[in-house]
Amino acid sequence: MNENYLILLGLGSEAKSEGKSLAEQIDAVLPQTQCTQCDFDGCKPYSEAIVGGEAEINQCPPGGQDGVDALAELLGRPTLPLNESHGKTKPRRVAVVDEEVCIGCTLCIKACPVDAFVGSSKVMTQVIAKECTGCDLCVPVCPVDCIDMIESDPFANILQNNSAQFDSTHNQKQILERAIRDNSRERYQFHQERIERDKRERDELLKSRAIALKEKMAKDKAQKEKIEAAMLRVKNSKKK
Repeated sequence: MNENYLILLGLGSEAKSEGKSLAEQIDAVLPQTQCTQCDFDGCKPYSEAIVGGEAEINQCPPGGQDGVDALAELLGRPTLPLNESHGKTKPRRVAVVDEEVCIGCTLCIKACPVDAFVGSSKVMTQVIAKECTGCDLCVPVCPVDCIDMIESDPFANILQNNSAQFDSTHNQKQILERAIRDNSRERYQFHQERIERDKRERDELLKSRAIALKEKMAKDKAQKEKIEAAMLRVKNSKKK
């Protein structure tokens, strides 16, 4: 049986044994790339859409056919072939920035769903490789094509020499896979919270500026009326 399928099914089973909701169990199986290829804004919204009957289980290319099969088993329903209209399954990848070409436009920073890019305007941008989910969302927004996606194997240092070591190796891979997904999920949640916080702070700043402007306009108007009244008194006094 496919080891990757067993790992994914194990992640869902762990979530179930921990008393997590059905949406959270599905989310545990999903790859946490947050790539939006499923037509939803991230893995969590997609898992909730599956529970709500608004999406099928075969809309996640990064999860591949193994992911579809694991979701089908978790939900106790027949499996489906991966719907390739959402994209084709690719090996796990991470983004790499060509430092000599990067112009520091920061568009990749804004596009990244897990804040895996660091940099600022007009400063060369870098990728925190261990945080990158390989979602590809940074590639199309780069105006100078300085981002490449390269294959990454998190299991490279986990060896399996013979069948006797299968259980131990499988357990190590499942632990590592869960750690990677938990980290990506947490970074995605933090990213969403940061975006909400920034929006709230911008709204509050604009509101305070609008209030200050109204107060200034009222003050200026009152001052103007005082000046006009004073000038009128002077004018009237000269007529006497």
